[in-house]
Amino acid sequence: MAKKLGKKARKFAHKHLQGGAKRSRKLRSQFNRRTRKDGKGREDDNRLDGDGDGGGEETRRNDAIMNMNDDVATLANCLEFPEDENELDGDLSDSDGYLSEDPECMYYSDSDDDNVLKECIVQDDLGEQNNEMRLAVKKQKKKLKKLLDKDPKFANFLEKWQLELVNYESKEDSDEEDEMDSVENGVDSGDKDPPSDKILTSKTISEWCQLVLDEPKAPALRNLLNAFRDACQFGLKSNSLSMQRLQSTEVFYQIISFVLSKADNIFRALLEISDDDKGKLMNQRNGKKWQDIELLIKSYLWNSLDLISQLTDNQILTYVLTQLRTSAVYFSAYPSTSRRLLKILVRLWASGDQNLSLSSFLMIREVASLLPDCLDFCLTKTYNAYLSSSKIVDNRNIENIDFILNCLVELYSLDIQKAGERAVISVGQLSAILRQASKTKGKKIF
Repeated sequence: MAKKLGKKARKFAHKHLQGGAKRSRKLRSQFNRRTRKDGKGREDDNRLDGDGDGGGEETRRNDAIMNMNDDVATLANCLEFPEDENELDGDLSDSDGYLSEDPECMYYSDSDDDNVLKECIVQDDLGEQNNEMRLAVKKQKKKLKKLLDKDPKFANFLEKWQLELVNYESKEDSDEEDEMDSVENGVDSGDKDPPSDKILTSKTISEWCQLVLDEPKAPALRNLLNAFRDACQFGLKSNSLSMQRLQSTEVFYQIISFVLSKADNIFRALLEISDDDKGKLMNQRNGKKWQDIELLIKSYLWNSLDLISQLTDNQILTYVLTQLRTSAVYFSAYPSTSRRLLKILVRLWASGDQNLSLSSFLMIREVASLLPDCLDFCLTKTYNAYLSSSKIVDNRNIENIDFILNCLVELYSLDIQKAGERAVISVGQLSAILRQASKTKGKKIF
């Protein structure tokens, strides 16, 4: 006969070996019945199957006690609000690509000064060769004129063939012009993919930035947003187009810093909004001016999302989020994109880095205040992130948990009615857990 486990061993087995303990209790309830007061021993075969009243009641009681501990864990998980993961990126589905560039917008090399000197030398050499060729042509014309004067029949023969040659050349020129037109049309239709040999240099970006600052409607803005797209995907793949066009980190930081810091002012200038009134900007969403530049705005927002979702350096992320906060009003025009942004921001907010958490929270609050439709999603995400961060509390993360809690209170204060409804639900869940825990303790399960 197996030795009976002590109290501590039974408690350990119940706490850490729930499956084994549950099976043992079921077996004991079926085969090791205690002797009843009337002197009867084991139950009959029907009681073994749990069909009898005594055995079935004992089994149900043991199963209920066993399931209480599982119910507590289940209720604890139920503190988290359910999240809707059916997020759509349909708002920016047509912005994942390059914008059509103006062919007249120049690309510059960092060594253009040296190239100018080389071009001058080459032009001088070509000038000398041209002079020599002109002298040789003049000599041949003089010889031909003397020959025509001596032989009139030969002169008539040359005139006849010269007319036919002129007609033939004019026909060939017209055919070539048609072919060139068709080729040019084909190039224009595929201009959305810039050639891989167009390298983005520091001088090129500086020239484009100056053009855009002088005139926001300049064609250089499209080129600059394409460069921003390459910068946001820089380093993802070694053989990608962005790695071919961006060949230095200096150009990367130059593009990122200019576009993030000046995008809001540029778009406001294109929308002809002079002040910082967000209400005027939000009222422009269905206007013609917004539709004219909507593709530019979508490209900027889509690439900004890619940037913050791929960066791993906390200092760069903090800088990017600080600069991107002024663009929260543009994100609010696209609800599903705002949900994707909030999902990224909540993850960064709960990361534990103080500066990054603060920058993330400031933008979370900005988006939530501008777009009430996303407030429920925002409150759910942040509350669940707080619960996840609070599962383990020690001296290292106590300050971060306190900071997250204060941020959560500030977010819930944006809408007192919704905050009250969620508080009632949370209190009800907590009371259910405490009630279940008190019952379980009464059964001496712990």
